[in-house]
Amino acid sequence: MPILAKDWYEQEPDLTSFYQGDIIRDVPVIFLPDKISKWFILRPGGADSKKHIDTVLRGEICKWFQSFPEGQLKDVWTFGEKEEYVAAKAFLVNVTILTQSCDIENRNYYQIAPIYPETKQKQSALEHLRQNGLNYAFYLPAVAPYLEENSYVDLAHTCVVPKAFFPRDSVRMRLAARLTDLARTSLQEQLAHYFGRPFGFSKRDKARTTSEYACVSCFYRTGDSVKKQFHASLNFEPCDKCGETRWIRVTSAK
Repeated sequence: MPILAKDWYEQEPDLTSFYQGDIIRDVPVIFLPDKISKWFILRPGGADSKKHIDTVLRGEICKWFQSFPEGQLKDVWTFGEKEEYVAAKAFLVNVTILTQSCDIENRNYYQIAPIYPETKQKQSALEHLRQNGLNYAFYLPAVAPYLEENSYVDLAHTCVVPKAFFPRDSVRMRLAARLTDLARTSLQEQLAHYFGRPFGFSKRDKARTTSEYACVSCFYRTGDSVKKQFHASLNFEPCDKCGETRWIRVTSAK
């Protein structure tokens, strides 16, 4: 069953706070410069510079810096708390917040991942991407006006940004789209697949024991309790009602 924008994004999102899965516009993401595998170290420049690297690290910015390859400095990474000023590249890109909704108010930094158009993937991978079959990517169907083409969250590029980038009074201005409960649960499942053991079972998994399982997607989308039996050592199959493959095992209450 294809992933559609009408199922993936809320129509009238709450604009008083940010939430996990929110798509935020124009957040600077930092990377090493292209084709460079080590940092270029920045130190206060000029013979008449009165700034020392320790004072710069504490916030007293000098007028200009000199750049040194990391291997040329014997005292590299020995100042402050093993800190350095470094040369990097940054670009503005739409991102998705990965930090749990309940932690957003209590953290000084948020985990985010950049969003790229699906055209960055190989043509042969697009079908898997659109079914969330690539464990390092989370599919985002196009939605006007900020995601003009089908895209994906690149979990391999997960990084942290300061909370200051997300003031509460900027939700209306910065929010491009908000995931539905169904989509947010799918994001959590994808995070579990990428970073650890997932909650629940997908078509990638085989049943360990013969048992009855409930469809997670039907429950989140319509509140229906749709159950199906799967046999041990066989892969989980799509739900007969919704067509998705997201199951949890039904156990008897004790």
